[in-house]
Amino acid sequence: MQISISETLKADGWMRQTNAIGGVWRGSAEGATLEVTDPASGDVIGSIAWSTDLEHDIRWTHRTITGFCCAARDDMIERRMSDTMERWMGMRRRTVIGGAVAVAATMSAGGLAATPRKRVGVVGGGIIGASVAFQLARAGADVFLFEKERPAAGATQASVAWINPVVNDATYMRLRLESMAAWLEDDRVLGLQAVWGGSVSWAYADKEKALRAKAEVLQGTDDPPRTLSAGQIRQTCPGVNPGDGVAFAFQSHKDGHVDPVHATERYLAAAAAAGAKILYPCEVTKILLTGSRVTGVRTSKGDFPLDMLVSATGTDTPHIMAMAGKQLQLAHKPGLVIHTDAQPVVTDKVFEASSLIEFKQYADGRFLTSFTGGPPDLPVHAEVLKRQMQHPSEELRQFHGQMLIARTAEYIPAIGNAQPVKILVGFRPYPLDNRPICGPVPGVEGLYTIVTHSGITLAPILGRYAAQEIATGRQAPSLAPYRPSRYIAA
Repeated sequence: MQISISETLKADGWMRQTNAIGGVWRGSAEGATLEVTDPASGDVIGSIAWSTDLEHDIRWTHRTITGFCCAARDDMIERRMSDTMERWMGMRRRTVIGGAVAVAATMSAGGLAATPRKRVGVVGGGIIGASVAFQLARAGADVFLFEKERPAAGATQASVAWINPVVNDATYMRLRLESMAAWLEDDRVLGLQAVWGGSVSWAYADKEKALRAKAEVLQGTDDPPRTLSAGQIRQTCPGVNPGDGVAFAFQSHKDGHVDPVHATERYLAAAAAAGAKILYPCEVTKILLTGSRVTGVRTSKGDFPLDMLVSATGTDTPHIMAMAGKQLQLAHKPGLVIHTDAQPVVTDKVFEASSLIEFKQYADGRFLTSFTGGPPDLPVHAEVLKRQMQHPSEELRQFHGQMLIARTAEYIPAIGNAQPVKILVGFRPYPLDNRPICGPVPGVEGLYTIVTHSGITLAPILGRYAAQEIATGRQAPSLAPYRPSRYIAA
């Protein structure tokens, strides 16, 4: 079976657009899916489940095409493509209904069947919630995303946003590697603008053992670390000076980094193009339950009936769990992050200086630098080490900004001329074992939660797996070690 949309796209001018999405729908060998290909490259850019319900197929087709159309990064282009697809699908409805029935008749008993569309709420507009909303909308769910402030307002905006697999745990590293592969796909399709320059990490004597353990785990991957001396760091990374006390260092070539706010906005734009409703400021104030089953939420914009609710609320996760009568404790992990004005670009890598400071430079010249371990345990930091708070005065905020820039300039002098533009005290969503929490909440039907310290690295894969589990009920084996039942009792 072959259904061309080329003439419709050509008539509406799309074949002349540089980044237009066109191509040919073709049935798979099993007759259970349709794939759309980019005619310029031949790459498959989307797949559609083909069921016995024509209305379902048309909605799903439209959501997938318009979702991938976000790669153009232009709202007007997205609306025009949406109009084109609506017109094409109107013709398709009239001309191929017989074909749809015929295909359905030839499917095996194990093929896809039409199911009612689930109404799914996603609480939290950071990168995790945005990824989940996008994947759920692509899967055909009616998605409502509730963000109490603005997109990426919490931990996302205060993240170093280093995309990497490095952990001292081979199982967890495999999940991170899966997500890095998903990152490449989402970056290409959605225009997330990640920078894939790799990373360099070094340790002084007190942190040498831990860094060597990370390097050992990486040996079994397709990006084994390259061991470096201090002199080799200077040669590999002109303008970077790790000092003379380096006990161990290595380079990874496939790591990346991203502007997390931009990436979140791209995911949300793609989710909206696929039919999701993005609501902010819109605070969830109550989870509506019938017995132990989620039936909706009460928000600052009214009540919303739902079949499922996903909490992707970072450090607010214990608060959301309490609304369902569940307790969850997270570690309290404050951190300081500075964004500077643009300077001449000197590097595309992420650097980790002995678990003290992480820093990078964006493609537009802005620097980001962060104290890795948070504030030292001093009397002046007593309050921030106990609760979430911002700087008590503008004077202290500016002092911290200038101080961190000066410390980072010891390693990369080019940052010394920069001025702080954003000085953020962020609070990391940090499970007690520093492993993700992802899955259905025990004892509450229809409630799903995701919380992780590595939200940037894991966002693409957790979005895919959460959508799979919610939309199909099929569990993702990769998430088995990370279920909420580790901490939340039924």
